Amino acid sequence: MTLRVVSRRTNTMAQIVPGSLIFNHNQNQLIGNGIALKISAKGPNRIEELSRAWKELCNKSDISDEVQLPGSGLVAFTSITFSSESGFESVLLIPSHLSVLRDGVMFETTIESEVTEVQRLAKAEGVFVSGDLDAKGFMGATKNAISIITSSELEKVVLSRDLVMPLIQKPDLTAPLERLSARYPNCWTYSVGQVFGASPELLLRSQKGEVSARVLAGTAGRGTDPDVDRAIATGLKDSHKNKHEHEYAVASMLNELGPFCESLEADPEPFSLALPDLWHLATDVRGRLKPSHSLLDVISKLHPTAAVAGTPRQMAQELIQELEPFDRGGYAGPVGWIAADGSGELAIALRGGLVEETASGYQIRAIAGCGIVAESDPEAELAETELKFRAVRYAFEN
Repeated sequence: MTLRVVSRRTNTMAQIVPGSLIFNHNQNQLIGNGIALKISAKGPNRIEELSRAWKELCNKSDISDEVQLPGSGLVAFTSITFSSESGFESVLLIPSHLSVLRDGVMFETTIESEVTEVQRLAKAEGVFVSGDLDAKGFMGATKNAISIITSSELEKVVLSRDLVMPLIQKPDLTAPLERLSARYPNCWTYSVGQVFGASPELLLRSQKGEVSARVLAGTAGRGTDPDVDRAIATGLKDSHKNKHEHEYAVASMLNELGPFCESLEADPEPFSLALPDLWHLATDVRGRLKPSHSLLDVISKLHPTAAVAGTPRQMAQELIQELEPFDRGGYAGPVGWIAADGSGELAIALRGGLVEETASGYQIRAIAGCGIVAESDPEAELAETELKFRAVRYAFEN
């Protein structure tokens, strides 16, 4: 298929409407409406298949871009499943109309293609209840994981649990996403395909060959008193368990990203990143891509990182498959946007969930996970999942 793509400056931003594709962070916003083209893939080669299809589409398309900024020209929103065995699709979604605000500049892109029908969505109202892995089951799975870690080569595994909200109709996420964006402006608020949320973790950003990432691993709840809050942040940086978990995640990122870069560096020490509900240990990574590699090429080797899977990666993924009784879908997978000029931003789909179709209608499945290492305590890990569920509860149960 050949697409006719036109990007130009404008003075107005599109509104988020039911079914919008979004990827917003602070004052930078991408809002896509309508679907000009959907490209999907499943299985172990899903990212490579999407990458090939994207390169072919970019080569065929007629692109007129007077803006020449990251996010102009041909752009696709993407969501990639955590597991190659997931029953859900990994997708590239090219919007019919894209509205962008970047560094104070507003522009829009229109794409001529067949217009798909508009879905009718209902207001999302309900209550979250235990999903396929309740609190007791999660602590049992955590104990199993700790036992395996202490008696094998496995060093870390990221286990998650779920909550579900049953619904009669497919939900309109407009209001929940607006609440998430307002409460968590420093996170990447996203809605692409079946996944939505407000992620604190940037997996990879590419702009003019420069790449950057933010690795998060290690968590503590915020304190209500300023002095207590500062003490919690200091305690997080001094925690052996959290530093141990964080070191695995940073080492994994550098090891996987290194072969794709001409140069690569990371912060010498992690810093404490403050969110409204949580403190995270964070490390920023910066590098320069070799000219022959695209963003999706890198992601195919980088995902899943130790921050969302574990170390060694294959052992951790196999244990996740054994201990988690639900399909993560796009949760903990790459989510964001890519452009024909090689630029793009991909976060890790966290602090949110999935919209799933069921026999009786639909449901929202919220998912939250923790990094399990030898020093982990099951009750503390359960408490951490509750902290991480605060974002999605705030979005829907307000």
